[in-house]
Amino acid sequence: MTTPERGIAWSDEVIRASRLDTVHDHAGEPDIDRLVELVEPHGDDIVFDFVTGLGHVARAIAPHVDKVHAYDPDAELLKEAEKLTEASNLKNITFVNGTLIDLKLPDKSYDIITARLAIRHLLDASGLLKQAFRILKPSGRLVLSDTLAPSQSDLADFQANLMELRDPSHVQSYAISEFEIIFEREKFDIDVIEIYPMAYDFESWAKRLGASNENVRMLARTLQNAGDRVKRHFRVVEQGGKLISFVTWMIMIVASPAPER
Repeated sequence: MTTPERGIAWSDEVIRASRLDTVHDHAGEPDIDRLVELVEPHGDDIVFDFVTGLGHVARAIAPHVDKVHAYDPDAELLKEAEKLTEASNLKNITFVNGTLIDLKLPDKSYDIITARLAIRHLLDASGLLKQAFRILKPSGRLVLSDTLAPSQSDLADFQANLMELRDPSHVQSYAISEFEIIFEREKFDIDVIEIYPMAYDFESWAKRLGASNENVRMLARTLQNAGDRVKRHFRVVEQGGKLISFVTWMIMIVASPAPER
């Protein structure tokens, strides 16, 4: 498997194949409906969906708004997203190859920005929020959902090691305190924070990115040889010496541009 340059997460064919697989799982995850509910879309809203992937969030929010501009750095993946959207008979989604940071978008032009499972792949999380602040209307809303890093350093280090072993495109997950610092620095007021568990079947999770059998065994050993405290936090389930499942914690943040003082 070719390892892409860190921070350029979607240039590898195996990673693209993994993202294509999510048509069957990420689309059905309940946090998408919760994301749409929390951001309170209105009929005249214009939405920017950052790293849209197969367009799951874009399709979920589209019936509630005027327009959705869905961006992704992988042009090949967007072809599949367009097929899914055509099958859904949604006419108000435009797919664009690119990223929020690269594109020269007009100031204060969007009512909502969504970023689901994207920030963990970025070298510069502040850059995303900086651009989001620029293109959001003063009354706009940003909703971000992603993996949450534990507050305790030993648990955070364990999670970072596990994710990097499995996914070369993973750059960093953030703790609540780190999110709060970044949002405040980039002039956002946090309106809502929700934390929820995401359960994974170990076998399918480990193999999704084309890991060899040896790498799968290494991931299993990492979890099975962990101490009791780590296993409790990640809710590791084993049966007959076999690793069955585990949990990571997710965070959803809704924020708005801070008013000028």
